[in-house]
Amino acid sequence: MRVFSAPLTCLSLALLAAAPISAHATLGVFEHGNGIQSMAMGGVSYSVAYETTALAANPAHALGLGNRYDVGVDLFWAEAIASYRGNAAGPDESYPSDAKSYYAIPQGGWSTRLSDRLGLGVTLLNAGLGPSYHGSPYERFGGDRNVMMNLASTSLVTALAYRLNERNVVGASLNLGYQEFSVKGLEFLDNAQTSIAPGHVTNQGKDGAFTGGFSLGWHGELTPWMSWGAGYRTRNWTQKHRDYRGLIAEGGRLELPSIYGIGVTLKPVALWTVAVEVQHYDYRKQRAFRNGLAQFETGELLGSDQGPGFNFDNQTAYKLGVSWQATPALALRAGYIYANRVVNSTETLFGVLGCVTATYQYSAGATWVRNGWEFSGMATHMPAKSARGRNSIPDAFGGGEIDISDELIAIGFSLGRRF
Repeated sequence: MRVFSAPLTCLSLALLAAAPISAHATLGVFEHGNGIQSMAMGGVSYSVAYETTALAANPAHALGLGNRYDVGVDLFWAEAIASYRGNAAGPDESYPSDAKSYYAIPQGGWSTRLSDRLGLGVTLLNAGLGPSYHGSPYERFGGDRNVMMNLASTSLVTALAYRLNERNVVGASLNLGYQEFSVKGLEFLDNAQTSIAPGHVTNQGKDGAFTGGFSLGWHGELTPWMSWGAGYRTRNWTQKHRDYRGLIAEGGRLELPSIYGIGVTLKPVALWTVAVEVQHYDYRKQRAFRNGLAQFETGELLGSDQGPGFNFDNQTAYKLGVSWQATPALALRAGYIYANRVVNSTETLFGVLGCVTATYQYSAGATWVRNGWEFSGMATHMPAKSARGRNSIPDAFGGGEIDISDELIAIGFSLGRRF
């Protein structure tokens, strides 16, 4: 079975990775965890791993997970709302993202021990962003009634782990993938006064680009009741989205940022596991995420090397996860995340398209084991939180303010088995 399962799983993951999956993210452009069991515990995965999907965070887990495979899906419901105050171009009004609100994101992974010191694994890494509106917040400025943005990126993570000694394992992975970007309804920006490349700002369909990066990880068992883990993922080096070179800074370069963090897992008493993690997302090093509307004031137009973008802040997330082995066949999990908000109050006009305003979320889940199969489920809620605009609408668009908020509810299921 081992010889058969490995090629089959690798082929399935490769086919899935060939087509980007639309996702509405929870931490910037990323999901809050890697795998259903991780997501149930607040997304912790540096120092603890139950499923092979954790390889996306820490490739060092490829040895400790042994011989197993996992498949699953998480289903998101998300709603963004944009609300105007005192804008001369139209009345005070709110616009919910009432077009596409449901997103399905596949999960999958496989790992095997090549020897006592060496482990190999593969998994999927998905990221994405973008609400969709039937009643457009930009129609008052000359945009179409329907507006949407979709950023969808999928990578196939191939991880190799090596045991340095009895207590320490290191790992590395190659992350190769494909990214799609599309925008509709921004006709009011498609002109020579705002863009370096009119005609390549909006309504160009899906534009694809290949991506690449790598990750490094470490996992150490300090005592029988304490383990540590750390991981670093590079930015996704990405081809330019040439069809949108008049919108995205640097002529269409939109690269996912680097991520790094550390975690500790404690087993204070029998049957209980507690994990704490700190994770940092480095958005400010990518111009499309770092630059803001103030770039217009310096003469920079959309699509230029220093062109306006989302003006995201770097984000640091603090995660807490708890697991209780209630019976030999049933494990119960819960988690909590707090993170700073990435959207600036002065940038809510473009924040309508990158609406990620929430700062905390709760999660819970369970795993039931029967006849060697692991059936896992999770649910998470990211309560709505507003980013209240401050000098957010330029005078050229009628001044005033625009407030944005975002709420998300998700459930997920996975099936895992050792072989």
